[in-house]
Amino acid sequence: MKNRFRTKAQKWLFTGILGCSLLLSGMPFAIAQTTAPPKKMTAAILWNQILAHQITYIQEGHSGPVIYDFQDPNCPYCHVMYEHETPLIKAGKLTVRYVPVAFLTPQSPAEAASWLQSPHPLMALKHFETIVGPALRSGSYRFLPKTTPTAKTTKELKLNLDMMSALGFEGTPAILYRVKSGQLGRIPGMISEKQLAELLPHLQ
Repeated sequence: MKNRFRTKAQKWLFTGILGCSLLLSGMPFAIAQTTAPPKKMTAAILWNQILAHQITYIQEGHSGPVIYDFQDPNCPYCHVMYEHETPLIKAGKLTVRYVPVAFLTPQSPAEAASWLQSPHPLMALKHFETIVGPALRSGSYRFLPKTTPTAKTTKELKLNLDMMSALGFEGTPAILYRVKSGQLGRIPGMISEKQLAELLPHLQ
């Protein structure tokens, strides 16, 4: 049953997932979408079923509103975005579901696999974030954790990237959120910790 649902979900993604009226609540750093939603696909289905159960993510935090953050291990702006999110997570004001994608460099799939295939994915992600900064600044990725992706991980990374593209994102970081009215919003690119904190009261 789950495999059939995933196939159907992928069809929905590529036939108008952006039609879920991605609403950005007037935030100056976001891009509004106003297309009418396609049949059967709604913001609630996308948020509660497709995103929650059909993509692969690593969750950090258990309090506050949930956002999805698509990240490539070799994206320097993703690393900065992680640093902006961390204080809000620690304060219990935000929950982030990090969605690994791997397309920026040849090393990205093996590095993302080191997160997903770890016995403790969140610990692996947090460790990676503590050491990736110097690697990004120097351009040397030799000491970053890498694992050969399994077929399962390769499939998961592809589905995550397909989802990111279907949502209209072209790069990382890519953030998706849900406002209190139930509609969805997206932020293509990095924002400051202050902007993120200002967004929180508007979120579910």
